[in-house]
Amino acid sequence: MNRANFQQIVNHYIDCFEVINGPKHQEYYKWQIANDFRPMMDAALGSSDSEFPARLYQLKKRTRNVIDSYTQPFHGLCKFAEKEPQTVRQMLVELYASDDLSKQEKVTRFLEQSHALREKYYSGSYLYSDDMHSVTGYMFLYDPDDNYLYKASHARIFADCIEFYDDWGYGEHTQLDVFNRMCDEVIEAINDSPELLATAESRFEIDPAGMHPDQNKHILLFDIIYCCSTYQLFKGIHFVVPKNSERKLMQQRKETAKQLSAALREARAKLELLEEGQRVLDEAVSVGMQIHHRLFGDGIIQSIDATTMTVDFMKAGTKSLGIATAVLNGIVTTDDAILCERLTPYRECLMNAKQLGDAVSFAERKLAPYIDYLE
Repeated sequence: MNRANFQQIVNHYIDCFEVINGPKHQEYYKWQIANDFRPMMDAALGSSDSEFPARLYQLKKRTRNVIDSYTQPFHGLCKFAEKEPQTVRQMLVELYASDDLSKQEKVTRFLEQSHALREKYYSGSYLYSDDMHSVTGYMFLYDPDDNYLYKASHARIFADCIEFYDDWGYGEHTQLDVFNRMCDEVIEAINDSPELLATAESRFEIDPAGMHPDQNKHILLFDIIYCCSTYQLFKGIHFVVPKNSERKLMQQRKETAKQLSAALREARAKLELLEEGQRVLDEAVSVGMQIHHRLFGDGIIQSIDATTMTVDFMKAGTKSLGIATAVLNGIVTTDDAILCERLTPYRECLMNAKQLGDAVSFAERKLAPYIDYLE
């Protein structure tokens, strides 16, 4: 994420704040709608089948243009409720349920059911088709603190501006986890901007009791993304809108960088384990210690270097032995009866000490050309 570009967006947002929230535009209505949506939806879901469609329609009217577009998906849901109130009610109950399904699974299942109703009652019409925007909208307005609102046309150009190039796909193949990851990164940047937070907080002076508190700043994030396109907050920010082929290449490089970074972390972890095992071995084997060799018998350690020890055996004379190999394979024993057992967690690392050092260097060289693609 390009934080410099995001900071320019923030500067423009703050500069335009009074205009955006003034009498003409009143963009604070998003917080008011979010404040009313959940209690109105709960009341609709708790109503009778005969009342449900009308209550849902009142909720649709309250949301204004936050969800509905020229294809009128929310209006269509109200139409479906007139035909099958129990079906639509259950669709929404399942969408809002606390269960083990991911957000992606919930949206996909809702879309499948909605499309089936549209095909059944309004086949061939371009109207009343739910999509990723409308369904994430139902979720977002019901629980803004735990959901993000996806609107492709606004989100894509915003992502390009802040140089978030991970591909979340298109249409109903949109991968919400990727889009949500971008949102999480921006929320972190929002919370690192005291001036933005203070400016945004002043909005609540307009209608203190009638606005959703937006504890996690998800409504603020949507407002910023929306206002970027609507009020030209990108003005003066130079950024590249990559072609699909370029976006795909950048995504591939980011994936490669991620894999190489993971390989480097693993190599470094093994090297740390080796160093820990080497300390245990160093503490247990020292110059002057008496040892017993399986073939050479008893001897005294005369000297030790990084990986080998020189031993003077009473019967076999002076021998040079690899410390780790001799101890771990039980060829050499000491007075420490459980030494071999203590070294068991480090066995593989100690037996491959030379290769581990080379592996870290190799992993660092492999990652170097991709370092700029790490998140």
